[in-house]
Amino acid sequence: MNIFVDNETSELESVILGIGTDRGTPRGINPMIRKHLANNTFPSEADICAEIKTFEDVLKENGVEVLRPFNLPELEQIFTRDIGFVIEDYFFLSNMKHAVRSDELNGIKHVLDKIDQSKIVEVPKEIIVEGGDVILWNDFIFIGIGDRTTEEAIKFIQNIFPNKTVLGFDIVVDQENASNNILHLDCTFQPIGIDEAIIYHNGFKSPPKKILDLFPKDKLFEVTLDEKDQMFPNVFSISPSKIVIEQGFDRLKHGLIERGFEVFEVDYGETSKLSGLLRCSTLPIKRKPVEN
Repeated sequence: MNIFVDNETSELESVILGIGTDRGTPRGINPMIRKHLANNTFPSEADICAEIKTFEDVLKENGVEVLRPFNLPELEQIFTRDIGFVIEDYFFLSNMKHAVRSDELNGIKHVLDKIDQSKIVEVPKEIIVEGGDVILWNDFIFIGIGDRTTEEAIKFIQNIFPNKTVLGFDIVVDQENASNNILHLDCTFQPIGIDEAIIYHNGFKSPPKKILDLFPKDKLFEVTLDEKDQMFPNVFSISPSKIVIEQGFDRLKHGLIERGFEVFEVDYGETSKLSGLLRCSTLPIKRKPVEN
């Protein structure tokens, strides 16, 4: 199986989409989950499976090969983004903060077995990194440093890709306040199209100057705190011109259409209660290379 991913928006050919079955006992591993457990608003398995199915349908209708994890009982297998990530033609096995999630890699073994084993990189145990904190933009790799990824990940990835520029950004962590907590970089920032991005500025501990240099104000769709809480930045690009968003994101929808994007809406409101949305649910393994 050939794999290749160099940015977040090139035409998508193949992706691993999470599943929502047999999730077992809910684990309060982030402030948003704890909030919904306390309020008795935690999502049901049936609702999550239905939402993922609508997302799968959109991907397939756009010619994307959709691969799925094998079901492993008692495991949360929705957010495949965290467990691994592809940079160029290398597949990285994430080393996650919560060790129990490493078992989710067994659910995609049937995919990993088809990849050239010399191209599979196991992150050292002393380095914590999750795919939600790794964002690719051609010659740049952005890494969020926070609760789920440590600073050591920057040097590790830079050593593997010396010809790329690897940039780290400290994101806000608040384990007591779900609204103030940024779980991963893709919850506060994500490139779209050819040269644009969605951003929540206050998700960074300090202004992300290097991002702002690459994406000037007229290229940014800036979101509010409430919109960040709804996970506006966590959309998913099928191509430079096609973006999948949550159906309730009206301002984002109209803003993207005005910028020339084709927008596909799916209902992902229940899944979002787990502090993850569309990018979180996907692990792209093949996008078309950017033509120079």
